[in-house]
Amino acid sequence: MHGLPGDFTPPLRFIRAVAFTQSELPSATADDAVLAAFHILNQFDIPKGSVRDKTDGGLELTQWTTVSDTKNLRWYFKTYDDQTIRVVDVKKAVDAVKGEIRTIKMESEQPIVDTSTNFMTGKQADGAGQ
Repeated sequence: MHGLPGDFTPPLRFIRAVAFTQSELPSATADDAVLAAFHILNQFDIPKGSVRDKTDGGLELTQWTTVSDTKNLRWYFKTYDDQTIRVVDVKKAVDAVKGEIRTIKMESEQPIVDTSTNFMTGKQADGAGQ
């Protein structure tokens, strides 16, 4: 993919990052800002196989993506195998470990939800059923 417009080389990723961050509209809440940040970062995910090392054939991929809310002390992440956004509230985590060193399991499997028969009625679709 090297050389294609918008490829995964660091200079082109940096240019895209500047463009996306500068054009993003302000967020009303911290949660909205976190979701906006993940949407921007989605533009930089490296799918398995799209970047390969010519010398040893090794593959690059985005193993995980993180967003930090420094005001509320929350760390959000998603992984290559599970795009569900998970959060660590740093204050709660520090209290929970009681001074011990602990790790967080990041590996999990993305659920795929079958919505084939979950239809809304006309009123629900119009918003009247809320």
